Amino acid sequence: METPIFTSAARMLLKRNTQTFVRDGRTYRFTAPSSLHPFQWLWDSCFHAIVWTHFDGERAKDELKSLLLWQRPDGFIPHVIFWDQSRVRRSPWWWHYWETLGRFTFLPGIAKPQTSAFTQPPVLAQAVKRIVDATDDLTFLDEMLPALERFYRWFAETRDPDHDGLLSTITQFESGLDFSPAYDASIGFSGASGAKLLVRSRWPEVQNKILFNYDARRILQGRSYPHEDVLLNSIYVQGLQTLARLATIRGKFACADWAHAQAHRTTQALLSKCYDAEAGLFWNLFGKNETPSKVKTVISLMPLILPDLPRPIAERLVEHIKRSFWPEFPIPTTATDEPSYRSDNRMRGKRFSWRGATTMNINWFLAHGLRAHTFFDLGDELATRSRRLVERSGFTEFYDSRNGAAAGATDFGWATLAIDM
Repeated sequence: METPIFTSAARMLLKRNTQTFVRDGRTYRFTAPSSLHPFQWLWDSCFHAIVWTHFDGERAKDELKSLLLWQRPDGFIPHVIFWDQSRVRRSPWWWHYWETLGRFTFLPGIAKPQTSAFTQPPVLAQAVKRIVDATDDLTFLDEMLPALERFYRWFAETRDPDHDGLLSTITQFESGLDFSPAYDASIGFSGASGAKLLVRSRWPEVQNKILFNYDARRILQGRSYPHEDVLLNSIYVQGLQTLARLATIRGKFACADWAHAQAHRTTQALLSKCYDAEAGLFWNLFGKNETPSKVKTVISLMPLILPDLPRPIAERLVEHIKRSFWPEFPIPTTATDEPSYRSDNRMRGKRFSWRGATTMNINWFLAHGLRAHTFFDLGDELATRSRRLVERSGFTEFYDSRNGAAAGATDFGWATLAIDM
């Protein structure tokens, strides 16, 4: 059960992870995920803003304002912002190089990148709505709405090359789920070699940078790596539905109508193209032939966050949760009956995220999604077990889904979502 001590610990962690920078005479604040992740991450900051609404509405607003400072005119928002340039590594052996624009930024005379070159699942509208609900600040909403509309339109205009309503990622890391086995087939990985998984997973980034300098339109033309990712599309639909409600509040009916129509279109595409009626699960589609990635991971469950998901499909997903995603400390990011399942994400001693450990941001999405579909007992039980995990092992990035032990970076910001379940 949530206690004042539990809530206070969450606030203290977010304060401890807060960084402050001055740019063009203005002070910006954001919450870094952890000491091991010293920059600003897109969906992490959205999660942090949501938790900040429990304590300090102005601080929650700052979290998003610091993100939107880096929004491009076309609407794109990067997944990482390198505020502290002293911590950016030039070496081609570091992801700082491979996930950013510019082929020669490893050279000392070339300016270091300020942001990454790809994005993350769009939780931005959901975060804005939570702030508006908590503060009743319609001036803030007016400030955010144009940026929100540009962001969601950017996805529709640049990430749906076949115009089927489903967005594509240009790298598996853009989904936020890094080394999930849902992407193994598209990169030609099998087995248990961590070194091979690392090389295979990063190789598309090498090609994207060297061959295309992260030009998304060129990357998405017929290559095998991009995914029409169920998790990203589900969060996108939820964001569009939220954008429509926010726009309606301010009388921006053209924006609301577009967002509503786009949400419906993407939902129908998820149902018609990604849902496997025989399996009762949703699958990512990858490559030019839209091959389904038939690996049971939390990706397959994410349409539960959509309130208009048909009831029979929601019931099938819940059956899978009870059967394959309910160890002692749910919900594992890979089903327990999958060969690739690792309760602590370890493969031969080295951790590769999203291969079976539990994490709070997914539990947060699904706890609320289950309740929205009236599975109140299961949603409440998931929330209870999530809080027990934090009380047992602290605010960490991942938890061993079998024994509850910490299985990732410690003092991790998104784990504070446990107070918002």
